[in-house]
Amino acid sequence: MFNVITFGSGTQDIFLELSEDKDFFTSVVNNKKYFLLPLGAKVLVDEMQFFSGGGGTNVACSLANFGLKTAYYGKIGDDASGKIILNDLAKFGVNSKFCFTDKETPTAISFVISCAEERTILVYKGACHFLVKEDIQFKEIKKTGWFYLAPFYEKTAEMFSVLVNFAKENNIRVVANPSIEQIENNDQNFLQSLSKVDILLLNEEEASILVKSSPSTIEELGKMVKKICFGIIIITQGHKGAVVLDGENLYRAGAYRIAVKDKTGAGDSFGAGFLAGLLRENNIEYAIRLAIINSAKNINQKGAKVGLLGEDDLKFLPNIDIIKERIY
Repeated sequence: MFNVITFGSGTQDIFLELSEDKDFFTSVVNNKKYFLLPLGAKVLVDEMQFFSGGGGTNVACSLANFGLKTAYYGKIGDDASGKIILNDLAKFGVNSKFCFTDKETPTAISFVISCAEERTILVYKGACHFLVKEDIQFKEIKKTGWFYLAPFYEKTAEMFSVLVNFAKENNIRVVANPSIEQIENNDQNFLQSLSKVDILLLNEEEASILVKSSPSTIEELGKMVKKICFGIIIITQGHKGAVVLDGENLYRAGAYRIAVKDKTGAGDSFGAGFLAGLLRENNIEYAIRLAIINSAKNINQKGAKVGLLGEDDLKFLPNIDIIKERIY
């Protein structure tokens, strides 16, 4: 029996660091900054690094690093990028029996273009984006405590309702961290499934899109999301921290101040930390603390699986300011 089976992307992440001396951010449209690169020119890259990534594998590795028996369910290509993913799963102790190799579709690749603290991610669709119902060995995954549904894209997004309904039929609890694509393209099946999940993780922008409103306070936003999902609601706010709503209480947590080198995987390490904390202590405040510190340590390094906390780190967790208040 697994503690957790994660579903979601498995990618190779290629980081391209552009020089801070160049003025790459001179185009602003609708208050958003855009990379402005000269056409026909050769632009030198200061640094290039290769990592494995993707929400499904990122979360799996972080959970396994906490000592939880974890499996990743997804697809990779029959290529060098796929081997990098398998190597990382093995390194962290993630069971890869449900990580299948697609002979026809290559592994997905994300190109993370960054300059100073700004970044843009270019995504090349791959095998992980085309997981379908026929790929799921349902009898083999009944005996697990939790499903963690990381962001889904493309064809795999159709699996969200299938997996949530299967989980509920088999007394499996569910963490959902839907992609902005899933939220923007939501239909009645998605919303009905969302109401059944046990933990819903969103950032502030995603939460606003889901409820189709931008209330003046994060507390009001959380209450609006709570009307859609009856489980624990988590809304992350980047450098401001996060808020969490359970049945009757709202928890407001500050951020853990640390230098930010790469935000890739921040949500994955947060979600993994929260679930690991809940499973270890059955205490929301401890789970929030572990989530924030795990995410902070992760973004202090480049690579979505770098800097993650492990079991030995749990003895020396720094404190996080958390305010608890009743809301109902």
